[in-house]
Amino acid sequence: MQTTIFYGNGVNLLSKNGITWDDVLRQISVGQILPPIGSNTLKYEYIVLPKDKYTEVDNGCLITIGGVPDPPEMIDTEEDIKAKLKKEMSHFSPPAFYDKLAGLEVDNYITTNYETFLNDPLIKRGYKMKHTECSINNIQAHYTFVNREKKIRLWNMHGSFEVEEYIMLGLYEYGDSIYKLKCMFEPQKGKLNAEIEENSWPYVMLHSNVYMLGFGLGYEEIDLWYFLTIRKRLIREKKIERNKIVFYSINDNSTDIGKIKLLEALDVKVEQIPFDWSERAYEKAYDKIYKRIRAEMQSA
Repeated sequence: MQTTIFYGNGVNLLSKNGITWDDVLRQISVGQILPPIGSNTLKYEYIVLPKDKYTEVDNGCLITIGGVPDPPEMIDTEEDIKAKLKKEMSHFSPPAFYDKLAGLEVDNYITTNYETFLNDPLIKRGYKMKHTECSINNIQAHYTFVNREKKIRLWNMHGSFEVEEYIMLGLYEYGDSIYKLKCMFEPQKGKLNAEIEENSWPYVMLHSNVYMLGFGLGYEEIDLWYFLTIRKRLIREKKIERNKIVFYSINDNSTDIGKIKLLEALDVKVEQIPFDWSERAYEKAYDKIYKRIRAEMQSA
């Protein structure tokens, strides 16, 4: 069975200038102010959707601070916002941990990140980008790297800055992804839809051993939660064989016991990583994850 690494923005936070979801949203909001809304995808919708008044937070409440700029041309389009994010990320220095990820040389990498920081470490290891599978459907769009007989594929499942208009940031785009997943998994005469092909990240996550790291899997990640529930149903109905998905959870103050129990109910193995709160605590935690993945790969 193939091996897949699934990584999120936590890897980028190992860099001194790492950017969180809130950082991204502040950069595109008026006055860099965020409303007290729990979901990041809904925060984005609040920022970008047309409104009569802009607001800011005052003691936990939303208060009006002014009207919409006039003329309307002064308001950034969503395309402008995504281009701005791409420009901001161009100043980002990727952490050295990407070299370790590339060194694992697994069959597949899947990321929710928008950048392509893994490309250079793979190329430095002798891989050539053979072709790019481009599609407005992020479910299938991916890069392919080849080194002699070895082939590695990389999916930016929420879009990449290479084609910035396909970047997924808001609830509308996440909902569209769920619709595409539903169409992909619609049963036909007891069989899975023929569109579930090997060049899609859902196929890879059903037919390989998957190791998830640097990813909080927030409840706003509705496309991934939807996929995991589909996978659980397919396993229960004996339509697919159970593959291994391991989620590495760092035991810092973001640990969510309810989420851990839910993942376990969805046939995801959760490995909790010790966290010592020292100056290099996250680096040490990721080193532990890296060593555990290598051990898992060697024993597979």
